[in-house]
Amino acid sequence: MRWFLLFAFASTGAMAQSLEPGDWEFVSEIATPGLPRPQPSAYRACLAREQAKDPLHWGRGAHLPSDCRVATMKLGPDTASWELECPSSGLKGGGKARLFGKTMESELQLAGGVRTRTRGRRLGPCNP
Repeated sequence: MRWFLLFAFASTGAMAQSLEPGDWEFVSEIATPGLPRPQPSAYRACLAREQAKDPLHWGRGAHLPSDCRVATMKLGPDTASWELECPSSGLKGGGKARLFGKTMESELQLAGGVRTRTRGRRLGPCNP
C-alpha cells in the first residue's frame, strides 16, 4: 500500500520548472476504497540539483513497481500533468503537480479509485 504514495510524484524527465534543491518534507494522504478515511504518510528528502528536476525523486519514501513509467506528460512553467503505467501490476492512472517556489502540491488518481494528494515544502539546505 505504501507504494501508492509515489503516484503523486510519478513522472520522468525534467519539468519546465524544478523544485529548489535542498531538504524537503512531503506529506501525503492516500484515499483507497474500503478504508474509512485517507491514510497520512510523510517523507523527508535531501534533493540534489538533478533530483530536484525529476519528480520521481520527490516521493522516494514510497515504492512503485520498478516497471512504472510515464506514458505521456504535459509541462508548463509551474505545472505538470502525466499518465502513469505499470505493466507488471496493471496499474494505470493520471496526475498533476503545481510548483510554488519553495512549496509544491500534487494529486494522482489511479484506476480502482485510489487517490493520493501530496504537499511538499522546502525546509532549507541539506545537512551535511
